[in-house]
Amino acid sequence: MDFDAFDRRSFLGVAGGALICTIAGQKYQLNSEKDVRRASAALPVPPKVKAGRDNPTVTKAAVAGNRKEYWIQAEEVTWNYVPTKKDQMMNTKLKVGKTAAASYAYRQYSADFAQPLGPATIPGPLIDATVGDTVVVHFRNACSLPVTMHPHGIFYSAEMDGAYKGYYTDPGGFVQRGRTFTYVWECPEGTQGTWLYHDHGPMDPLPLFRGLYGPMIIRDPDEPLPDREYFLGFATASPAYLPTLKTSLFTINGRAYTGNTPSMTANVGDDVAMHVYGIDNDFHTFHVHGHRWKENGVVIDNKTFGPGDSFRVRFIEDNPGRWLYHCHVFSHLHQGMSGWYNVS
Repeated sequence: MDFDAFDRRSFLGVAGGALICTIAGQKYQLNSEKDVRRASAALPVPPKVKAGRDNPTVTKAAVAGNRKEYWIQAEEVTWNYVPTKKDQMMNTKLKVGKTAAASYAYRQYSADFAQPLGPATIPGPLIDATVGDTVVVHFRNACSLPVTMHPHGIFYSAEMDGAYKGYYTDPGGFVQRGRTFTYVWECPEGTQGTWLYHDHGPMDPLPLFRGLYGPMIIRDPDEPLPDREYFLGFATASPAYLPTLKTSLFTINGRAYTGNTPSMTANVGDDVAMHVYGIDNDFHTFHVHGHRWKENGVVIDNKTFGPGDSFRVRFIEDNPGRWLYHCHVFSHLHQGMSGWYNVS
């Protein structure tokens, strides 16, 4: 079929799960997986990508400081966003239709992609580094469309951006199916914090909204590790990007509704850290019942954050019980963005 062209630089969901999406500066209406694949195949390959293809293996001599090395592959998966079909918060069975959809996910492997270290997951694996480290990510694309890895917070050169830039795209911003690219990112003083990474390739935002994102942390070597640590990605699973879904699901770590989303636990006296990030088009809030924390001396119990924002909540646990944590945008809360926090 021929793609319908639209004016430049916007995207939105339309009826029936169809998607109007900007791809490499052009707009297409994508009604099916076949349309997605055909649009991907029609993408012009940037000159640097044609010339470079896979980049050479980064040697140990090319990396300064301590080396933190990862092998990560992007894969096509069928992901169930509500596996139990229940909401424990409301103690109800859900009538939301089909909740599994064709998605994309990052998967971590052992050295040289010898074997997977677990399943492909939404979000992807944690990238964990400390100030002074150099992070080396060997990335391989097993998806049918070009995808990448783009980091927040960490330091990198233009060639290691992992972003599509049209004619000027470097090989790391357009990793084709079956190709590999090695990203090198540095952790100088000032980069410590809670961050994230995600696809930023030519099909953006489709792969991202189908699951290609994950958490990253750069630790302060002078700060003690917490007793309990959780990483929570807030994202929307929309029928505009996942056509088999019948309604939008507001997810935490790729799952919607209490009992499906992560259930956190702690004991009184624990040093607890919760790392939170947003990776969709919406603004959310983070609220933990019965708890509060301080940021720059200000007491907070409900924090607002937007797309691409990330932050850490840290406190000494002092309040036992079964608690809820959730987004306080009520439409998001009641479409799945909540979970349990159980304190013994």
